Amino acid sequence: MNITDRYQDIVEELDFLKEVKKKEFRYSNILLFREYQTRLFAWKTACGYNGIDSFNKSKNFHNIFIDISLNLSSQIIPEEKVINDLKSRGVDYVRFTFRDYDGFFICMYINWEIFKSEPEISSYPGLSNPYLPAFQIIARGGTIFNSELKFEIDNGQTFRRYDRLFHLPSLEEDFLMFIDDNSNDFPNQERVDFLWSRFERFNRNKI
Repeated sequence: MNITDRYQDIVEELDFLKEVKKKEFRYSNILLFREYQTRLFAWKTACGYNGIDSFNKSKNFHNIFIDISLNLSSQIIPEEKVINDLKSRGVDYVRFTFRDYDGFFICMYINWEIFKSEPEISSYPGLSNPYLPAFQIIARGGTIFNSELKFEIDNGQTFRRYDRLFHLPSLEEDFLMFIDDNSNDFPNQERVDFLWSRFERFNRNKI
């Protein structure tokens, strides 16, 4: 299957996005973004990036295809085309602007699905899809916006720097909802690990 056909198939698979309703702020979306940061820097470090003390807000910085292979990055489907195609299918909340990142992360997710079997990517079997956590934020009704020198998630929490050590034990929707149901403040790693152990124990008891 060629790139164009694969692209069309994935865009069709994402038709569910037009039914997504924007929701109120959720702690779990913050944690998904932190997991994205960790995965992004794992890839950038593996590709030889040494500026790990910075978290640049430009879209080129978040385009890991540039770090992996310039040849690969020249083949990816552009953000503007992805957004226009999504809009034509009824996903009308994505916009092609400097500050709007919803469409950008959907674009990066689509391209990852297209090119993930290429040797430039498959040669790093220990690294996870960096864009899945960010895509999940949007698929769950969240938003990612670049405001001045920070990111805003769900029009709430902001990020001025990165955290490349945080790990979200699971991206399962049930676990993310469990986090929100059992949090009244931003959960740190210790709290997340505790909630994960409770979640696993709860599910074992249901069997």
